[in-house]
Amino acid sequence: MEITYIGHSGFLLNTNDAYFLFDYYTGHIPEMDRDKPLVVFVSHKHKDHFNPVIFGLADKYPHILFILAKGVPYKNLSVKFSVTMAKWQELCPGDFKNIMLVKKDISEKVMLDNGKKLLIRTLRSTDEGVAFTIRYNDRNYYHAGDLNIWAFEEETEEYNRNMEQMYIKEMEKLKYIKPDVAFVPLDPRLGSNSYKGLLTFLSYTDCQYIFPMHCWENYGIIGEFIKNSPEYKDRIVKITKKNTTFQLL
Repeated sequence: MEITYIGHSGFLLNTNDAYFLFDYYTGHIPEMDRDKPLVVFVSHKHKDHFNPVIFGLADKYPHILFILAKGVPYKNLSVKFSVTMAKWQELCPGDFKNIMLVKKDISEKVMLDNGKKLLIRTLRSTDEGVAFTIRYNDRNYYHAGDLNIWAFEEETEEYNRNMEQMYIKEMEKLKYIKPDVAFVPLDPRLGSNSYKGLLTFLSYTDCQYIFPMHCWENYGIIGEFIKNSPEYKDRIVKITKKNTTFQLL
């Protein structure tokens, strides 16, 4: 299994027989095998998680499926992307058969073009959209999107307490899913509260590989987290730059 950190919250998961692309908005997408299924996930429509250029991947990869949180635009895009969308409508006439819209708290099984089943579950975000968990080839993966404890220092104590409670409610659901690999926000803009979401996630799961994301290219915060919480150093993947590929067992 390979995981490529593309940038910000964008990752490409490469298994032996399928690809999974999460929350791409900027950076270089690696070349992929056209014969393998490609599933593209978008957790919500914020511009740092969604870029309409992803629909252009349909021109190159025939076994593609888009899993979009409800509210992500996929029809009436700007003129800049109209050619891409015209091509997409040609490939998927009528009901856009290769686009699946999802809302919070769903559980759906889909059949990929390789004949294998993919189980998709969603959690409710504490910001907008959803978080994704997927089960494929007997392994579980979690991408948080913007599900985090967004406890900004300038917010009231009550607001931040409610934010933490909402997050814990979702973690209670996640602990039964037991992800093997997870992509979790570690946002330096939260100041002294930056670690809260990741630490809470770690307290609810025994996930083996955790990729911090949403760091706004401040990768130093990952090293700082490991230094302050050395008990987790073997589980946190230390990202230092964009377009880095990690080989996992």
